[in-house]
Amino acid sequence: MNRFLPNKTASPPENLKVENRMPRLIQTLLTGLRLSGLVFLAACTQSDRPTPPQSSTQIPSGVTAQRNVLLSEGLIRFARVHKRLLPVAKEACQKAHPTQKAVRCAFQFVVALDRGSPPDAKFTRDASGRPVIIFNHAMVKFLKTDDEFAMVMAHEMAHQIARHITRGQKEVLRGAMNSAKTAKAEGRDINQAARSGAQQALASYTKQFELEADRNGTILMMKAGYDPDQAITLLNRLPKSSERTNRHPADPDRIDRVRALSSQIRASRSTGRTVPLLF
Repeated sequence: MNRFLPNKTASPPENLKVENRMPRLIQTLLTGLRLSGLVFLAACTQSDRPTPPQSSTQIPSGVTAQRNVLLSEGLIRFARVHKRLLPVAKEACQKAHPTQKAVRCAFQFVVALDRGSPPDAKFTRDASGRPVIIFNHAMVKFLKTDDEFAMVMAHEMAHQIARHITRGQKEVLRGAMNSAKTAKAEGRDINQAARSGAQQALASYTKQFELEADRNGTILMMKAGYDPDQAITLLNRLPKSSERTNRHPADPDRIDRVRALSSQIRASRSTGRTVPLLF
């Protein structure tokens, strides 16, 4: 559901151009959502995109219109869920890290124009340490309900609150150093061992981080009034890839864990108790 990004990225520009040929309805939605506090990132504009090769096969206008409708409907859901979920995540972030700078809990959302890519959501940080969560257009069109949007948003927010970037960097460095130390003692190639150790640590800890984000994201979305049982099966619809398989736990296991947790949360509520967030 996300891609672990260990490196910082530059802050997305504040003034962003929407592709000139984008339908007026979508332009209006993008402008309105940006003014409400969301930032949208266009990966490239029509003017700097290479001219595609000529093809005798053309996309029917009806298909293009359907895609535009899916995007505009998705952007509306995106804004609605963002408005409802953001205060819950900010409060959880501030409670988890009461002494940190306010910017570390100032979530910034970006919708990126990423042509031809599969549905994707990922998390990173800008140069100031502000958490940035990026959805591409394919993900906005892929998610069908408010519950599904809430699950993906809450999952990425949970990664940020848990400081998975910082923790991941430390574990990758530790894995590289331990492997290099062992290789040196055994007379093997230190650089190759360090790379291998870093890769193994990354694979191991990103799977652990995914389960943590599933757990805390489920709690966050339920606090905001969304239903994870109506959303978790989106994992079954996501395209399969080697990267997703290598860095994520098996989807059936994740689905079972989320459903068990949602049942636990509902049972706890009936007795006046709460299931705590673990950051």
